[in-house]
Amino acid sequence: MKLYIPCTKPEAPGPQMPVMVQDGFSWRVLFFGWFGLLTYGAWISALLTAAVTMITLHILKGFWPRLDLIVAIHAVLASFTAEIRLWEQRLNGRVPGTPIAAPSRDIALLRWMDQQQYAPSYGTSPEFPCASS
Repeated sequence: MKLYIPCTKPEAPGPQMPVMVQDGFSWRVLFFGWFGLLTYGAWISALLTAAVTMITLHILKGFWPRLDLIVAIHAVLASFTAEIRLWEQRLNGRVPGTPIAAPSRDIALLRWMDQQQYAPSYGTSPEFPCASS
């Protein structure tokens, strides 16, 4: 089971689909670094990380190859991918909701939709006339 955090825009009109952020370690970001963040749609975080990585490697170019530094940056990014993505969603105006436990993203989305109250409310149920009268 994994935890998924739904992020929705409260001011959006009508029903909307949330962005489901998976909590936990990201193997994609571990192998690809800031480019892995780009694939998640976290543009601001990915480009800031790319700039910091390139500046750091440029400053330390006399110590090349600094493979251990690159692996350390990727490991930190992979460990905090969920927090980075949630921060990016807050920047985009979305609000994180209650975490949902599910084996996959699709099932988490179904569970989130099951919790929503999109059915119209009719008030109280109608009263039927008494059969004995």
